[in-house]
Amino acid sequence: MKRILLVGAGHAHLECIKQGSHSDVDWIVITPSRYQYYSGMFSGLADGTYTLDEIRIDVKALCERHGKTWMEDRVVRIDAANKHVIFQSGQVVPYDIVSFNIGSNDWEASTPKHVTIKPNYRIEQALQTFRSAVSPVIVGSGAAAVEMAASFQSNGTPVTLIHEEPLLSGHPAGPELAARLDQLGVNRIIDRFETLDGQTATLQSGRLLETDAVLFLGGATAHELFQVSGLYCDDRGFLLVHETLQSLEDPSIFAVGDCATLIAYPDTPKNGVTAVRQAPLLLQNLIRCVNEEPLRAFRPQRCYLTLLALGHRQATLLYGRFYRTNRLSWYFKQSIDQRFIKKYTV
Repeated sequence: MKRILLVGAGHAHLECIKQGSHSDVDWIVITPSRYQYYSGMFSGLADGTYTLDEIRIDVKALCERHGKTWMEDRVVRIDAANKHVIFQSGQVVPYDIVSFNIGSNDWEASTPKHVTIKPNYRIEQALQTFRSAVSPVIVGSGAAAVEMAASFQSNGTPVTLIHEEPLLSGHPAGPELAARLDQLGVNRIIDRFETLDGQTATLQSGRLLETDAVLFLGGATAHELFQVSGLYCDDRGFLLVHETLQSLEDPSIFAVGDCATLIAYPDTPKNGVTAVRQAPLLLQNLIRCVNEEPLRAFRPQRCYLTLLALGHRQATLLYGRFYRTNRLSWYFKQSIDQRFIKKYTV
């Protein structure tokens, strides 16, 4: 009997929990919380479209339905030489194959004014803190920052958005999205966020901004897990993997989604779309690894669909350089998100 550990319950591992089946495999799923909140619906949570119960997946119940063992804990180190993982609780669990789908971190600050939605089970506290703030700030210029700023603002939370770079990294939709945020009343400050000291944010220009809640959505940062375990990482600390989704140095270690960097495609976006696309291949390769069969290679797509909720039932659809903002795109987004969550909750 082989043991496969699935660490984290991100997009790809949810599919492995539901579809993974092998007569010679003992599947164990390790997550720090019983519930996995679907980040694609965070904007709907912020604008009042959904409740917390409507955007979460009960990982324990999903595991029970599909014959997997669930453990509530956090992996803090990997002993690759002995094929063990060490939990935060001190427990040591051996494995034959281990896969990581643990997402990423955001910027950390040693102040209670820093609001974080990573790991995503923190979303309830983050939402309460942000909504009750007098002067909440979002930092970032990407899709998540734009979407959350629009969603909070449209639901009555007065938001300041700080971004140094053009919105969406200069995508043709950027000016239209900026105009939409301005129309909603988002206070946009084009500057670089530097530090947060108590309730004072310092910007690169020297400007000081008083805030009682900062939500940083300026890009993914790596968990320290892989570096403290002595594994090969990129210069930001993300685990380097082959196209087979295996670690460069150890074929028994897999990683997908935000926590990994494909060495052949280092610029692959760290977003949910990538993890969803990796899900079927990860499952195939885990089974092939058990069966000692050749593994298949992942090829990221060049263009992918993005849907950004912009408040008041408006959304922008982006595909490559094409974009369109309308109500139909909003309904399309809700349909896709509801179908995803239903897949793992019914």
